[in-house]
Amino acid sequence: MQAAFEVIRRTAADCWNSFVGLAVTNALWLAASLTIILLPPATAGLYSTTNSLVRGKGQRLDTFLDGAREYWWLSIQWALVNIVVLVVLFVNVYFYGQIAAGALANTLLFFVSALGLLWVTMQFYIWPVLMVQEQKKMRIAMKNALFLSLASPLYNLVLLLVGGIVVSLSIMMLLPLAVFTFSFLAMLGNHAVVERLTTFNKLPEDWSIANDA
Repeated sequence: MQAAFEVIRRTAADCWNSFVGLAVTNALWLAASLTIILLPPATAGLYSTTNSLVRGKGQRLDTFLDGAREYWWLSIQWALVNIVVLVVLFVNVYFYGQIAAGALANTLLFFVSALGLLWVTMQFYIWPVLMVQEQKKMRIAMKNALFLSLASPLYNLVLLLVGGIVVSLSIMMLLPLAVFTFSFLAMLGNHAVVERLTTFNKLPEDWSIANDA
């Protein structure tokens, strides 16, 4: 748990130190996401920007645009997989939720809900791990994200709780959605991947990171 709280601390520090730039990036992502079509490449651009900050390379508008261009096809793959998975999960939750009684129905509903939570956890890791790995393939990134999601349940639970609290408060207050929330979540994912890969001795030797905040 201490490692998770350290990741949260670093994320908060980086967001504070780069608040103006991240607010612009957050606004760009939000505006692009409203078109639906541009949401996937904009997400790639958001993670590219926060990835650059985590590595101590700073950020520019070009970082967002270059990330969106470089990963646009991978972002489409990511979006399509998410659509399929979410539809399958929704249909299963709805179906089992309609079964009023029975231990089997409750067990299946719990199982499907657990799979949904696992999929949400993977979203913290998919883009950051894709940008770390040598082979830029979404299939490999999702497999690595699954491993990281299963490897440290308590660690991931802390990140999910913090992410959930940030999103909930942002929805209530509205303004943070435009200037803070999504950049924070992307930064959190990047820091979490660096910390986990470092812990498991899987971070590439040539992958530099910024000094501690």
